Amino acid sequence: MPETETARLLRLVTSEIWCQKRYELVDELISANLIDHIEMPGLEGTGKARYLASARLTHSAFPDYHEEIEFIVADGDRAVSYVRNTGTHDGDLMGLAPTGRKFDVRSIGILRFADGQVIERWGFGDTQKQMQQLGLLG
Repeated sequence: MPETETARLLRLVTSEIWCQKRYELVDELISANLIDHIEMPGLEGTGKARYLASARLTHSAFPDYHEEIEFIVADGDRAVSYVRNTGTHDGDLMGLAPTGRKFDVRSIGILRFADGQVIERWGFGDTQKQMQQLGLLG
């Protein structure tokens, strides 16, 4: 089946901003009025500035951060991805010193689009498993 426009846009956001660190595409792909339902310690701001800050915080803690999309389901103006996230903790993570350890966890991301831009996002990941793999939990 042909890929829907929302699935194509989600794939583009993931591959370019999150995997290739092409932050300049935030201006093109993320709405200035983005509603972000993801909470991260240290993440402030609103709209596209908040989105850019989340990518930079992630890449600062995990310079080799990568998202491999396992599948996408799209419906209307929303697309959902099931993703394998990997990285090495080589930078500060919310005040925690680098451990040099790797993580490999799954997450689900949901993006809503209008006029070719992300206007709303949700995300859920296995943070506990990630912290255990990094040696930050018992």
